[in-house]
Amino acid sequence: MPLVDSEALARTYKHRSKDPWDAVRLYREAAEKPADWGSQRVASAINGDQGNEFEGISRGEVRAWVDHGSKPDAARAVDVARELGWDADVWTVPVRALAKLVIGGYAFGAINGRNYVPSWSPDDSESEGDIETALTRVGVGSQHVERESDRQGDEIRPGRHGTRLGRALVVAGAPVGDKNAGSVRGLPDWVDAAPMVVRMDLAVLLVRGRAIEYPAKATRRIQSDRGSRYFADVAALIEDVSGKVATASGSGVTVSADAVRELGLA
Repeated sequence: MPLVDSEALARTYKHRSKDPWDAVRLYREAAEKPADWGSQRVASAINGDQGNEFEGISRGEVRAWVDHGSKPDAARAVDVARELGWDADVWTVPVRALAKLVIGGYAFGAINGRNYVPSWSPDDSESEGDIETALTRVGVGSQHVERESDRQGDEIRPGRHGTRLGRALVVAGAPVGDKNAGSVRGLPDWVDAAPMVVRMDLAVLLVRGRAIEYPAKATRRIQSDRGSRYFADVAALIEDVSGKVATASGSGVTVSADAVRELGLA
């Protein structure tokens, strides 16, 4: 199963009169008709075609696409996802990069609830490099946004397709809006099915990018306002890839010194 499903991606958009995925399908039907046909002829042809599920389509539903060359936002997003390989159902380079961006969102990122633009604010240069590389591998590049206030860290954002990437990340399981115990209840299900090398990268990103370091010992602590299942999922991931102990509680995850060493972080 792909991380980014085309139907789910389309449905992150709104359409004035129908299901957004149906609007994408209708647009594709209209786009297949000859370029010199007007909207009335296209609508009639779609209604008369027994090979599709559409009926009662009015000229007004296709006029903007046929007569004025417009395209639904959902269709543009689905096409971009396909062109850049986000919807692949195997663990390609872009899909692995998407996975890293999703988990980076859990560790030190955010997706704006209004416009879906994602951003990441890692505190260390290695995590920063990971996010920049991942953004390059999903085909959007990166840009840095410097904050004037010391209370806000600098951000890394997509260089292009920001809202489309953000919607794709939400479909893949990234949290959107405020992150707290009510909104972050666990890691995405696909994490368990990911290749071990991908799971290792994700565990390293979570521990390096989120855990508190102690001056006199290698043990680290992940602590934040998240649901208990989230902490259990994170601990299980760390234990699985490291073979060492990570202990979940209601308030966080304690990563043993042995696990930290196995992750290459000590």
